[in-house]
Amino acid sequence: MKNKIQSLFLIATGVVILSSCEKVLDQKPQTSLDANTAYTTRQGVEAGLLGCYSALQSTSYYGLEYWALSDMYAGVITHTGTFPTYAQVNNKQILPDNTNTTNIWNQIYTGINRVNTVLVSASALTDPAFAKAQVTGEAKFLRALMYFDLLRAFGGSATGFGSGGRGLPVKTTPTLAPTDASAVALSSEADVWKLINADLDYAIANLTTSTTGRANVNAARALKARAALYVNDYATADAMATAVINALKGTGTGLAADYSTLWLTQNVKPESIFELQFDVNNTNSIAFYYFPTASGGRNEIGSSATLAAESALDKRKATNIRLMGTTNKTYKYSRIGGTDNVIIIRLAEMYLIRAEAKALAAAPDLAAAISDLNLIKARAGLANSIAVTQAEVLADIYQERYWEFAHEGHAFYDYKRTNRLATGFAAFSGSNAFRAVWPTPQREIINSNGLVTQVTGY
Repeated sequence: MKNKIQSLFLIATGVVILSSCEKVLDQKPQTSLDANTAYTTRQGVEAGLLGCYSALQSTSYYGLEYWALSDMYAGVITHTGTFPTYAQVNNKQILPDNTNTTNIWNQIYTGINRVNTVLVSASALTDPAFAKAQVTGEAKFLRALMYFDLLRAFGGSATGFGSGGRGLPVKTTPTLAPTDASAVALSSEADVWKLINADLDYAIANLTTSTTGRANVNAARALKARAALYVNDYATADAMATAVINALKGTGTGLAADYSTLWLTQNVKPESIFELQFDVNNTNSIAFYYFPTASGGRNEIGSSATLAAESALDKRKATNIRLMGTTNKTYKYSRIGGTDNVIIIRLAEMYLIRAEAKALAAAPDLAAAISDLNLIKARAGLANSIAVTQAEVLADIYQERYWEFAHEGHAFYDYKRTNRLATGFAAFSGSNAFRAVWPTPQREIINSNGLVTQVTGY
């Protein structure tokens, strides 16, 4: 009887398909459009740019895993759930076929392809109503951010960046057809930085201000400051951070009076410089991954014991640590419906970048560095720094960065870029130093036909 029912179902289905074939073939896709036709107008390219921002919202990117897994790798976040691929990250034993790191790689390259499509299409438009420089500037800012994020996770070396470490496959033209999808060899780390800086220079020269959640000139300057710090270009880091601070601080510091308000409310100006927007129609799973099951979540991640040891005198602790049931979570992501925004760049970072750049300059200005550092400590309710030597000032800056940016995905990259991984974590010392660079996805290695080889050690 079961086989007879199945046969009748297949026959009926075949009749339906045959009778409606003509209509199906005539339909146009509703959720995706051919770039060759969709991006030929101003409206199409502007819509395509929104798709580039949408790429950031993926669970595999700023929608959760890019920053959360890097914080887990640094011991800021701990694994409290059951995903074995998360356990690999937590144990600092990532395998080349790890699904989550593979998806991060793929998602960021998906975003880069969208940007490349927008850039090529925008260059061909002659509509006088089209704000070509603005659209191009936003797209190049996003491409710079995407390559920067890829490089700090999957590139560089165990001792940092800018010294001939591992690069990336660089793609600056869109993949619109199978013939465009041939494998690309690794570019040098230096060439990746060159592209990042060129894109940011264009964005700085052509962007002004924009609507909330969109790239603007201060976001581009801020990302340039961050990138410069990674390659020890302290003069540029200082200059760019200062430009952002001067543009936003007004008559005060520009910092939110209360650290917690940056997440309890959203788009707090002027401190929030570039904040990824989520709403009821564009949600994320961040709070869901944090919350315990009794509160409607899956209890996959939480604040680590190291973070829980933050001084009770530090006002940030009440935001960084939130006890839910028997586990420590965070108030930075508290909307179980998925409408928490993600702050990607904020003004506090500019003060700490400038402090570090001044402390490490060819002619160090420790007094100025301490002055910037104390602004961050004061908001946290902490006493001024008592550091005297350069080493003490830097140690204080790095400590403040750890607490200030908990659950924001900076810690692992801070350890890596300052060559402190081996001294801070036994898992990255000696023969395990290679784990400072995440493995290139195994699928990428296989599909490259020998053009891309794996990070040595994996």
